[in-house]
Amino acid sequence: MTQKDIIVEHAMKMFVAQGIKAVRMDDIAQELSISKRTLYELFGDKEELLYQSMLLYAQQNKSRRTRQIAELNDPLEIMLLSIRDMIEGAPTVSRMHRNMKRFYPRVVEKLHCDDVYEIQNLKKWLNYCVAKGYMTETSDCDFVVNIISQSVQGIMLPETFEARNSLELLSAMSYSLIIFIRGLCTVEGIEVFDRCYRCYFGNIPAPNTL
Repeated sequence: MTQKDIIVEHAMKMFVAQGIKAVRMDDIAQELSISKRTLYELFGDKEELLYQSMLLYAQQNKSRRTRQIAELNDPLEIMLLSIRDMIEGAPTVSRMHRNMKRFYPRVVEKLHCDDVYEIQNLKKWLNYCVAKGYMTETSDCDFVVNIISQSVQGIMLPETFEARNSLELLSAMSYSLIIFIRGLCTVEGIEVFDRCYRCYFGNIPAPNTL
């Protein structure tokens, strides 16, 4: 790894753990025992370092999901596992996204391609599910993906959902999205869905038990 790669990876971990606004260039330089001048020579400003760090964060998430689904063949199982992974990361992603939107809006605009990537992936697996007979042929994949996306964004907004903790947020997102998706399944799809749900969501308590 180059010095720049090491800095980006370390900064990414600091931004995720401590918060985007809280981490200063001085803090990163001190943690890595380098001068702040070196940081500015390599990245120009904090905004560029933040952008590179968030790109790495997104790339690592994609790589992890690719490894998770590598040995799976069933499109519905792959889709549910991917959704589970997205939901688990939602509290952290939501916090970082709100701070970036407030303090670094240009970074949010530059990272928009990652949102497009997630939507395209969901559409792909939904289409496979329809083709395999797991979901009704009348399912409008564009509409379904839009509903899923809007549901996730709506639940993550603090003014519409005051989550007591990450587990409550995870539970609410799981039930709202999964119930909706199950309603689109055929009889054959429901059998596969229920099996996968027990495997990937069975350890999440119901909202009324929290």
